[in-house]
Amino acid sequence: MGENSDFSHKIYKNDPLLFKSYIGMEVNILTEDGTTISGIVYTVDPVSESVVLLQGNQQNRLNIVFGHAIKNVEICSDKPVKLPELFTNTPTNILQSTIEERKNAVIKMLKENRFSVKQENDILTIENVLLIKPPYEPANCICANSIILGRIQDLLSRVGN
Repeated sequence: MGENSDFSHKIYKNDPLLFKSYIGMEVNILTEDGTTISGIVYTVDPVSESVVLLQGNQQNRLNIVFGHAIKNVEICSDKPVKLPELFTNTPTNILQSTIEERKNAVIKMLKENRFSVKQENDILTIENVLLIKPPYEPANCICANSIILGRIQDLLSRVGN
């Protein structure tokens, strides 16, 4: 195949360093319909050129501006803002004794249901297939098999707190 620049997708012509430079910056985005949307850039999708903005006084609101709707991006300040960690599990302040009680109750319940449970470094393992991490709640299970995962999570939801 010869070199034909008309055949290349626009992603191959985009500047990823430009997109990266937007992250953490306060911007005004002018859309194709003339609307201006302001916020702090949380991330940019280099394929669709969509921009995720943090908005609001405490930056507690996300707004996605789709790439096809963006006409211009204007950076308002030259200093990046420290971005908050979104989408992480919020740490809970659970007493170690409470976690230990929950772990013992989970082990007892699993053994009563004839599961072979092994413990290594506070992580419970069932047949090297499923892991249960502290604080031993259904959300703390890791398993590639969705059927097994669902059944164990169902059992864990029955353990008293």
